[in-house]
Amino acid sequence: MSFFKNVASSFVGASLAFIIAGTVLSFVFVGVFVGGIVSFLGDVEVDDSEPVSKENTVIRLDFDGPITERSTQNADFSVGGFEASSTMGLRDIIKGLERAAEDEDVEGIYMNLDGAAAAPSTMLDIHNAIGRFQESGKWIIGWGEMATTGGMYLTSTADELYLHPNGYADFTGIRLQTTYYTGMLDKIGVGMTVLRGPDNEFKSAVEPFTRKSMSASNRKQLNALLADVWNQTSGGIAEGRNLNVSTLDEIAENIALRTAEDAVQWELFDGLLYEDELKERIKERLDGEEPTYVTFADYLNPSGMEGLEINLEGDFLESLFNSEYGEKEEAEELGSPLAVIYAVGGIYMGEGDDQTIGSTTLSEAIRRARLAPDVEAVVLRVSSPGGSALASDIIWRETELLKEAGKTLVVSMGDYAASGGYYISAGADRIFANPTTITGSIGVFGMLPNAEELLKDKMGLAFDDVRTHAHAGIGLDAQLDPVQREAINASITNIYEDFVGIVAEGRGMSYDDVDAIARGRVWTGSDALEVGLVDELGDLDAAIAHAAELAGLDSLDEDNIVFLPETVDPLEAFVRDLAGAEMLGNALISAGIPAEQWRQWLSVKRMVESKDPIQARMPYFIDIR
Repeated sequence: MSFFKNVASSFVGASLAFIIAGTVLSFVFVGVFVGGIVSFLGDVEVDDSEPVSKENTVIRLDFDGPITERSTQNADFSVGGFEASSTMGLRDIIKGLERAAEDEDVEGIYMNLDGAAAAPSTMLDIHNAIGRFQESGKWIIGWGEMATTGGMYLTSTADELYLHPNGYADFTGIRLQTTYYTGMLDKIGVGMTVLRGPDNEFKSAVEPFTRKSMSASNRKQLNALLADVWNQTSGGIAEGRNLNVSTLDEIAENIALRTAEDAVQWELFDGLLYEDELKERIKERLDGEEPTYVTFADYLNPSGMEGLEINLEGDFLESLFNSEYGEKEEAEELGSPLAVIYAVGGIYMGEGDDQTIGSTTLSEAIRRARLAPDVEAVVLRVSSPGGSALASDIIWRETELLKEAGKTLVVSMGDYAASGGYYISAGADRIFANPTTITGSIGVFGMLPNAEELLKDKMGLAFDDVRTHAHAGIGLDAQLDPVQREAINASITNIYEDFVGIVAEGRGMSYDDVDAIARGRVWTGSDALEVGLVDELGDLDAAIAHAAELAGLDSLDEDNIVFLPETVDPLEAFVRDLAGAEMLGNALISAGIPAEQWRQWLSVKRMVESKDPIQARMPYFIDIR
C-alpha cells in the first residue's frame, strides 16, 4: 500500500516529462501484476457442478457484448484504467440454456436485447437453443432500451417482447461496406503488387488495395451472402412474431420504426414498458411471488472468482472483478433519513463516474434511496449540461418511482441543469437554483458526423457496399438521404414532445406554456424562476433544509446525511487513472493547453462515442474568469 501512496504523491508538482515517464513505468508495473492474474484465470469454462438456484429463479440473460466460441475472462490495463473484461462463449450459452430448461427452480428467462453482436451462424445456434428452452414449457420475456436487428432476432420467439417507452429499434436492413485504400496509397506514393494465381476472380481480399470499387464477381458473391443472412434473420423474426417477411421488408425499406410506438404498431413488440413495469409483469408470471434474479454468468459459473489467492486490503479486487448485474433490488438501510444524490457531468448510457452521469450508476443510487426503509427524503444535486436523451429518460423514471414510493424529492441545481439535466429534474416536488445557474435548454438534437470530404477527397479512400435495403447502414461516408433525414427528424420530434410533456406534468403547466419557453432556450436561475421552471433561489443547504421540512424531519443531523453514489476509494481511483483520461488531462494542462479546452474536447469525444445519437444537451460551457 505504501508503494502506491508514495508513487501517487510523487506525481504532485512533477514536470510533463516526469508524468510521461511515470506513466510508462506504471504500465510496466501494472502489466506484470495483470499478467499474473490473467495467467491464473485463463479460459473460463462452465462450472460442471450443479448451478446454485432458488425457488422462483428468473435468469437474466444479457447480450451486451461479443459472443465468442469460448467464454473468457481477462484483466486489462488500457487507457481507461485497470478493468476486468469477459466474453460469453457459444457452447456455454447453449449448455446453460439446456441446464436451465431442466432446472425445477428456474421459472423463466428475462432477456435484455440491447447490443447483441455475433456472426450469423452463432446467432442461429443461440436462436435455436432459445427455442428448445421454450419447448420445456418455460417462458421467456424480452425487453430492451435500444433494440438492434440481432437482438430482435434472438428474442423473436419470446412469449412477450417489450421496448422502453422512449427507446428505439434499429431495423433498416443489412449493409456490408468495404473501404478501398488505392487512392490514399497513390497519394503517398505506395504501390501494391498482388499475386493471386489464375481463376481466383472471387478472391476479393486484395481488392481494397488494387481497386476503388467492388468487382462484378465480388459484388455477386456478397449480394448472395447478404441475401442468405437477411433471409435467415427476417425469416426468424417473421416466424417468431407471426408476421410476413414482406412486412419486414416494408419496415426496413421505409425506416418505419421511427418511434417506440411504431415498433408496437408494426407488431414487432407487444408493448412499451419501463424496466420496473417489466419486472411487475414478471412478478405476475410468478402469481405475485417475488422473483430471485440471477445473471446468466452467475448461473453458469456460481463459484465465480473463488480460488484467486491474491491478498490486497479491502475490497479492491472484488470491485475490479465484480461481474454481477449492477442493479440492487434488496432493501438496505443507509443510516440516514435524508440522502443527497450527486448528478454531475454529461449524461451517458451505462456506468458513470465522478465527472459523468451514467444511466446505470445514477439509477442505482436513486433506487437504493427508494428501497432504503430509513430514507424519507432525497435531494438530487444536478450540475449537468445534459447528454443522451434515452439515458435522461431512464434516470427520470427512477425519480418518478421514488415519489411513487412516498418519498420526498427536491432538486438543487448547480452550475448547470440544462437539457437532459433539466429532464431528470422536472418531476421534483421542489426545484432550487442559484441566480446564475444555467438551466432550461428544453430541446433535443441528433448528431451524425459526415466525413465524406475527409475520407474521399483528403485521404483518398473509396467505399462500396452491398445492402438488403436502400437505407441500410447510415455511415460516415455519405450525406443522409431524404428518407433517412425524415426518419431521424421524426424520432427527434417525438422525443422533444415527450420532453415537453414531462416538464408540463412535473411543473403543473400546460404543454403550450412549456413549449413557449422551451425550444432549446437557456435561462439563468433568476429568469427560470420568473417563467416557472424553478420554485426558489437557494443553494444546496437550502434545498436540504426544505427537503427535511417537507418530509417532517425536525431533528435532522446534517452530519449523518448519506451521500450517493458512493465515492471511489482513492487507491482504486489512482490505479484506474494511472494512464487514463485524468492523467492525460493533467499532462496536457502542464503542456500549456487550457483546462477548458481539454474539458470541451473530452465532452465532444464522449458525445461522439455515445451509443445514443439523439442528445438532450446544452452545446457550450460558460466560465467567468
